[in-house]
Amino acid sequence: MRAAPFLLVLLAACSEPKGPAPAPAPPPPSRELPRIDFGAYGDCRSGHDVHRAICASLAAMKPRFVAVSGDLVDWGDDEGDWETFRGIVRELRAATEYLPAPGNHDVSSQRNFEREFRLERPYYDRRLGEIHVFLLDSNDSFQDAPQLRWLEETASASDAKHKFAVFHHSPWTVDPYGEHGTRMIRDRIHGLLVRLRFCAAFCGHHHAFYTTRRDGLRYVVTAGGGAPLYEIDPSKAIPGDLFRKFHHFVGCAVSDRGISARVFEPDGREVPELAFPVCQHP
Repeated sequence: MRAAPFLLVLLAACSEPKGPAPAPAPPPPSRELPRIDFGAYGDCRSGHDVHRAICASLAAMKPRFVAVSGDLVDWGDDEGDWETFRGIVRELRAATEYLPAPGNHDVSSQRNFEREFRLERPYYDRRLGEIHVFLLDSNDSFQDAPQLRWLEETASASDAKHKFAVFHHSPWTVDPYGEHGTRMIRDRIHGLLVRLRFCAAFCGHHHAFYTTRRDGLRYVVTAGGGAPLYEIDPSKAIPGDLFRKFHHFVGCAVSDRGISARVFEPDGREVPELAFPVCQHP
C-alpha cells in the first residue's frame, strides 16, 4: 500500500506535457513548370489519379490547346464514367481549348462522345492561328469514305503553316501484338496525310510513348494517360525512333523555325532524352 503514492507521482510525471508538439514539416515548394504552346495525351480511361495529375500539370503550363488521342472513358455507354471524366478535366477545359478524338472505348450507342463535346459527327477540325488540327475517327479503320473526302477537301483548302491530325489508332507501333490493326490503318490514311503535307499525327491506343518519322511525317503515340501500360518490342522500331513504357504527356513549343516537343511525367517532370522535333520549316 505504501508504494501507491510513489506510483501516482511517477504516473503524473510521465503524463506531464513536454511542451508544444513540433509543427509538421512544410510541404516542398512547388516546381515552376515550363510554358508550352500546346499539349497532347491520351488513353486515360479509368486511371483517374494519373489523369488528374496530367490535367493539373497541363493547366499549369498554360497551353493554347490540348489534343487528346482518345479513350477518355472506360465504357462509352456508362454515364458515370463520363461524369468522372468531366470532374477531372473541368479546370483544364475551362482554361484552354480541349480537342479530343474518339477512341474505341468512347464509342456508344447513345453517341455520348458527340454529345459531350457538342459535335454533329465524330470528326471535326479547328484552326488556331498557323496551326490547323484535324480530329479524326479511326474506329472503323478509316473505311468511312465521307470522312476521308471531307479530310482531303478541307486540308487541301487550308493555308495553315502546320497541319496536324489527331486520331486514336496509330499506323505504326512498337506493341508486340499490334501489327495487324496498324497495317489496316496505315494502308488507308498514311499516304493521304503525306500527300496533303501534314506535319504530324498524334495517336494513342498502344499504351506507351512512341514517336517515329515515316516519309517525312512525324507520328506521336501518346497513350500514357492512365490506362494500364503495354509492353514494348524494340525490334519494331527503326533508327531514330524513341519509345518508353510509362505514363506521360507531351508538350510542344512553336517557333519561326518549326515545332519541338518534350515529354513529361504526369507530375510535370521532363524526360529530356525523349525530346524530339515535330516539324521544321524554312
